[in-house]
Amino acid sequence: MTPRIRLLAAADYRQRADNVFLVTASWPVGLPRRSITRAHWLPRLAPAEGLMTWLQRDVGRWPYFCDSYWADLAANPARWQPLLQAAQQYGELVLLHDTSADDPNPAQALAEFLAARLAAQQWQAAGSLRASPVCYAEQFD
Repeated sequence: MTPRIRLLAAADYRQRADNVFLVTASWPVGLPRRSITRAHWLPRLAPAEGLMTWLQRDVGRWPYFCDSYWADLAANPARWQPLLQAAQQYGELVLLHDTSADDPNPAQALAEFLAARLAAQQWQAAGSLRASPVCYAEQFD
């Protein structure tokens, strides 16, 4: 079963669990640090400030933003590997963000990236269940 990835606004966070990660470059304005206990803050996972500024000028750039952000993440697996491990360990991963519902959400892009990585891991793990076309070669000769 693929672990679930949930997105949650940091202001709405109420649970106390080890599978919660705040993925913003800076601490959310107006949110006391004690209000998010046990959540892990990972500012290095946030997209580069320049990339966010570029996206905010035109939200139609979302697909290009995702491509750039995902390329950066793919080149730096040490930044996101702990999230995959947490997702597999707990079966669910909660990503906290500080954007409003109308704003582009980099946590959504990160969730899509991680979901693809988790799916790829599961597909590789199930490799013994897949048959190779070579197995059927005799039937077609």
